[in-house]
Amino acid sequence: MSDALLFTLIFSGLFVLRVILATVVFAMILPAGDRCLNCDATTVRLRSPVLDRCLPWFRKRWCLRCGWQGVLRRGAVTSEPAVREPVPH
Repeated sequence: MSDALLFTLIFSGLFVLRVILATVVFAMILPAGDRCLNCDATTVRLRSPVLDRCLPWFRKRWCLRCGWQGVLRRGAVTSEPAVREPVPH
């Protein structure tokens, strides 16, 4: 093999490994469960067909108390129901 081809293969492989490692670390940083990151209240799952099909181990969540919206890993579901507070008119 030529030196240029060997150089390209090695650095392409290192780049792919770096992307895989960064993705795994990011996925492990996301908390598992259904608790809000800001106020620790129970969150409600939002339907996201694209996210559910492409990345089934993640769940899109929304907090009724503080309005936080984000992605959490699958985990234990809290037994207390999410209570919706009345909105003043």
